[in-house]
Amino acid sequence: MNYEGNVSEAQQITLQELLYDILPKLKAAQEMMQSTLLAILDATEDPLEKARRREQQDELELELFTIRLNVKHLLGRHTQAVQAMQEAEQSGAAVDDGPLLILDDAEAQAIAKARMLHTRLVAMQQELAKG
Repeated sequence: MNYEGNVSEAQQITLQELLYDILPKLKAAQEMMQSTLLAILDATEDPLEKARRREQQDELELELFTIRLNVKHLLGRHTQAVQAMQEAEQSGAAVDDGPLLILDDAEAQAIAKARMLHTRLVAMQQELAKG
């Protein structure tokens, strides 16, 4: 098992970053995926392109699902820290970065994939906007 002293940077995240960077990016990625791919599907006449885009949508939805499962697992392991941060915010107390969360391999992959998925969907939206 990893100990904090020899855990790579990719296998740790602050609670603050998880709650206020990763989770919003996941939500935005889901919204972008739906709106962007729906816009592409609506604009596409070619049946092969429509099939390719539907397959792409299915792949992205599966990726998003697995990311969410792992993030849910991570949040479940740190329920007390999440609750403490939320209570501090609600009381108006100054909130720091919270504890440093140590990620298992699946959680670390999910966090990395969440960042990549968001970046990929932003690029896809920009390409769509160019026409």
